[in-house]
Amino acid sequence: MAPNPDLIIDLDPSEAGTEVVKTVVLPWSGQSTPLRIPAGLGDGTVLRLPGIGPATVPGGPPRDAYVQIRIVPGGGGAVPTSFGAAPFGGPVPPVTSAPPTTPFGAPPPVSAPPTAQFGAPPPVSAPPTAAFGTPPVSGPPTAQFGAPPPVSGPPTPFGAGPPGPPFGGPPQFGAFPPPPAKSGRGKIIAIVGGAVAVVLLVALAVPLLIWAGNRGSDDPPSNRTASGQDGEPSPSAAPISVQEYQALLAEVDKALAPGFTQLGAAKNPKAVGAAAGTIGRTLDQQISALSNVVPPQNAATAHADLLRGLEGMVDSITETGSAAGAGEVCLGSSALARLSRDPAAEDVRTAQQALAAADPAQPYQVGKFVPKKTADSNRRLSNGAYIKRVRSGQGQLKIENGGSSDAVINLVLGSAKTPTVSVYVRAKGKHTVSSVKDGTYRIYMTGGKDWDARAKAFSRNCNFQRFEDTFKFTTTSSQYTIWTITLTPVAGGNAQTSEVDPNSFPGG
Repeated sequence: MAPNPDLIIDLDPSEAGTEVVKTVVLPWSGQSTPLRIPAGLGDGTVLRLPGIGPATVPGGPPRDAYVQIRIVPGGGGAVPTSFGAAPFGGPVPPVTSAPPTTPFGAPPPVSAPPTAQFGAPPPVSAPPTAAFGTPPVSGPPTAQFGAPPPVSGPPTPFGAGPPGPPFGGPPQFGAFPPPPAKSGRGKIIAIVGGAVAVVLLVALAVPLLIWAGNRGSDDPPSNRTASGQDGEPSPSAAPISVQEYQALLAEVDKALAPGFTQLGAAKNPKAVGAAAGTIGRTLDQQISALSNVVPPQNAATAHADLLRGLEGMVDSITETGSAAGAGEVCLGSSALARLSRDPAAEDVRTAQQALAAADPAQPYQVGKFVPKKTADSNRRLSNGAYIKRVRSGQGQLKIENGGSSDAVINLVLGSAKTPTVSVYVRAKGKHTVSSVKDGTYRIYMTGGKDWDARAKAFSRNCNFQRFEDTFKFTTTSSQYTIWTITLTPVAGGNAQTSEVDPNSFPGG
């Protein structure tokens, strides 16, 4: 079942047919955030916003937030549920802790390297070695070798920094000031103008993880009645033979086996949802076939129990498909584990045992498709573990994961389909990727729980995102590029991310 929503957004029917962007204030934090709502959502759809909900305990980490969409004439606003925070629509607390930076979404300005106007350079503990030579006069916009970066924000041309957000305005997301340039080999924070570090907000382009059923919109509704049967046999109908009944049970196993095989092989949430839809439709067909016969007398009670169990599995597989659409179930292995623990699966197992014992001369066999009861696992790699790595450069990528979920960051060079570097960073962890080859990279991120090394994906609570901008790494005789990204919200941001279709996410 879908979770209780934390926030309700009303849409007018005219808005439901097109993609809309709503700026909402989260009542538990007072934070304003944009929410992109795709076209075609139905009334009652629930969206999951990872990691920006209210804290589970005072002072604890935020949980996921859930937003319900309602289609109502004249709609177009957000309705909060009851929270102890500031009322919805009230003033947003000002941001006072972050340095002034460019507003969210604006590209960092390009400026010349800092010169004497910033003051005399600090002492250098070790001059550049002969291998690096004289600093070049061209290349990517970086700070001059040995020159200190400014203490905050992207610089205007040798003047005061841009004004910060107005008092009481919504918080910005983005850049931290870079750390001071290190002496020695001439390491430079090569971020436009040598002034700002790029910051990633995973929850910013809020993933619209849709809570939807596993049946397609064109699927016919089930004909089953409240009792679960779509048509009972005539009271005067004679029971079918033992052999005919066993053949009918064998057909149930045969019909459902391909769908469960498809589900077990699913490598992303979309594949899980597709397989769940296949299983749900096949279950309906087999329930209909079983409901239209009179079983042998010694199997009548167990037959009714089997029907109830199969009907329960229809609901269970529907919920599993919905969980996949919400990003809660991401691989076939986690979907099968979820199904295996459902009471409906246990009902089918119980009916299976009763049918096997109904006629000692002819033990009925059915239920091979039911997955073996399995607990969820929570596999993790060590912080900084490389899933893939090509070392052939001097560049560095510093990663800070302040979130509550582990993450894998993929660096994809140029138009390649697979990453050059893929690294695992645990929740609250930091890691620096060194020896990055020169070139222009796209950076993709996936977060979640339970890393499946074979599938190279998280099995539960997953999301898939990428930076909208690219990252250029350049090495010269005296300097090289260092980028810094963080996977948590910060004030004053200039980096934006977007959702990625799981089928298009570069892996391996």
